Amino acid sequence: MPKGVKTQMPNAYQKAELSTERVSSSIPKGGDTSSTWTYPSPQQFYNALSRKGKLNPQQNDEEASEEDMATVVALHNNMNEKTWAKVVEWERQTFRESATPKLLKFMGRPHDLSPKARFKHYVLGHPLPYDRHDWTVLREDGSTVRYVIDYYYDESRARETEDSSHPDLHDRDATPSLLVDVRPAMDGPEQLYARAIQMPYKIYTQKTNYQPLPLRGTPEMAQQVQESIQVWKSIQQARKQQQQQEHLEEEAEEVAEFMQEVMTITDSQAKEIAITFAKAIEDCQKERRNIANCSSEEECSRASVDLTMCMGERLCPVQHKSLVKVLSDEDDDQKIEAALETLTECVMLKTAERRVAREQHPSLFQSSQVSPTSVG
Repeated sequence: MPKGVKTQMPNAYQKAELSTERVSSSIPKGGDTSSTWTYPSPQQFYNALSRKGKLNPQQNDEEASEEDMATVVALHNNMNEKTWAKVVEWERQTFRESATPKLLKFMGRPHDLSPKARFKHYVLGHPLPYDRHDWTVLREDGSTVRYVIDYYYDESRARETEDSSHPDLHDRDATPSLLVDVRPAMDGPEQLYARAIQMPYKIYTQKTNYQPLPLRGTPEMAQQVQESIQVWKSIQQARKQQQQQEHLEEEAEEVAEFMQEVMTITDSQAKEIAITFAKAIEDCQKERRNIANCSSEEECSRASVDLTMCMGERLCPVQHKSLVKVLSDEDDDQKIEAALETLTECVMLKTAERRVAREQHPSLFQSSQVSPTSVG
């Protein structure tokens, strides 16, 4: 199925329908003479958050849910318009007064602190940003320039109004608590000159209304430093979990592809695999929920081991028994680690075997065809 089509389809954990309507931005698209960038629909945004591990299937109050998507998308779109207006002002003050830049490409980098954000936090005691983007702008002469954008949140400026929760696309004043720090990246002497001399001079002589974000935060923001650190840690943890999950999925995919080439599974074998896995998934629901709900590295590591133990007991009884024996009889970390690794590999192999069976006998893996209750 084409990737673009799937992004507009409901997520497997989704409980309510979401709009697939997309809104056109005012940001010209680089490489195209006429069109602008189009913002993702609420459904696409929800699926993107799910892929990045930012959604909780159990609808934890601290996580985004379907009901939040209209607000999230409206804020996202408004912030991008606000950011682009600042980029255009930079271009018109430091490159050409009549500049008509286009956005060529963009990249989210929430896990990377920019040098400026690092200096503001560690030297000046400013809260950490909750997000970072790098935007590459295409100029009329064909040259490109990279912009670094740090996004900050100031709780003291937050207000609970309709305008702030569902801001109009072009309302620059609707979200005063969301702060944007835009500037060209220090990729060369031209950008250094623009940041150190051109823009400060234009601001000083009042040739622009551009208002840069101060290096030092307000006294109110100083009280939010610890909270920003916790947000930063959660971003790093989410990234680590995503990388681990992607690594496991890649390994499982490679094993499945190999097994698909060399293995033929009979109808009776496929049915047994389907029943066994359905039973294991049902029995390990608690452990699966713990994985979804974990919030710290220690919690998530423990939850991962618990899920491996639970699934391993049902799918790999020999390896599971060996690990239990080592845990009870040995005080050797290397032996325990080796036994756990063996059990993990076995679970991965069984998962790959299930994938092959499902591809060769898809009808047996439909919920209406097989269930744990059909055992025995």
